[in-house]
Amino acid sequence: MTPKPAAKPHTVMKRGGIIACTVLTLLTPLGLLLIRLARTDAAAVERWYSLGLYRGMTTALTALTGRLPFSAMEVILLLLGAAILLYLVFWVREAIRQKGRWWLVCIKRLWIILSAASAVFFWFILTGDLNYYRIPVGESIGLQTEATDVETLRALCRVLAQRAGELRPQCSEDAEGVFASAVSYGELADTASAAVTALDELYGVQLFGLAGRTRPKAMHFSEVMSYIQLTGVIFPYISEANINVHQPAYGISSTMCHELSHICGFMREDEANFISYLACYHSSSTELRYSGAMLGLIHATNRLTRYDADAWREVGALLPEGVLRDLAANSRYWARYDTPVGETADRWNDAYLKANAQTDGVQSYGRMVDLLIAFYRAQGLI
Repeated sequence: MTPKPAAKPHTVMKRGGIIACTVLTLLTPLGLLLIRLARTDAAAVERWYSLGLYRGMTTALTALTGRLPFSAMEVILLLLGAAILLYLVFWVREAIRQKGRWWLVCIKRLWIILSAASAVFFWFILTGDLNYYRIPVGESIGLQTEATDVETLRALCRVLAQRAGELRPQCSEDAEGVFASAVSYGELADTASAAVTALDELYGVQLFGLAGRTRPKAMHFSEVMSYIQLTGVIFPYISEANINVHQPAYGISSTMCHELSHICGFMREDEANFISYLACYHSSSTELRYSGAMLGLIHATNRLTRYDADAWREVGALLPEGVLRDLAANSRYWARYDTPVGETADRWNDAYLKANAQTDGVQSYGRMVDLLIAFYRAQGLI
């Protein structure tokens, strides 16, 4: 009787899998090369990427996700969590079956994770990250920032305080005298999209049209965002703007415009804040105008108090009770989420911004003040 030949050991990873993982892993150095090249030529990034490849990709992605009535990001993240759990189960099962070659299974599975992360990283670069290196928005719309002094900063705070004070009596409020929206979320989202898009005509440019192709989505798990100190976030992989609707109501409009600015390809936080301010400033909606005024006022006074700790007293004296109630409610709200989780998230955000050439990290949110000063100087108001 002829003995049966010994069974060949089961292949831990097939040739197709090896090739796929190799190709995907190589996307990381390719992506880093693209970033390195982008850092050297803002004009080329603007022409070939921001107004070319990025605009085309975002147009296609927003056609798929822009009109969905829910946050696709939240659905994707929930599905991703389930997929990770299943992946771990199959990992353990395969390691048990392979017995003595369990370590090869672990190497394979780790490589699959790394190659998937490499693909996600590269897709992130293609769908937004290179916009950090485009021409600054101030230059694109004809504003020139320059060194300033504390007195000019005080003048800016006075102008913003006056504007917020004039708008606040025209706004609705709740039983506690705090700002409350008078329209539905959907109507507010439509108004914000239109306000950002309108900047093209106002400034004679073609930079903000993508905002009209989508609507900012209200997040179902908004309070989770508060725990990580975020009022909104874009999901660049599908070009979706997501809004924390659990935050104080007066900030929702400007947050919408901020995230839509990112969709338009302006990734720097100071620029997105300034674009949000412009969109709110020029809007016919009182809610947007007030939200923008408060956004500018908070950033300007935060900057001023770094040089003059008592400056807030002067600005506060200009504000009506309604504005002061809104600011107090805002402080109380965020104090509830001042937790180690939030601090950790803030450090991660700081590291992320610095990795993308925003050397001030989270302080870059405050550099919008330079653009505000340039804006009001151009009008002769400060």
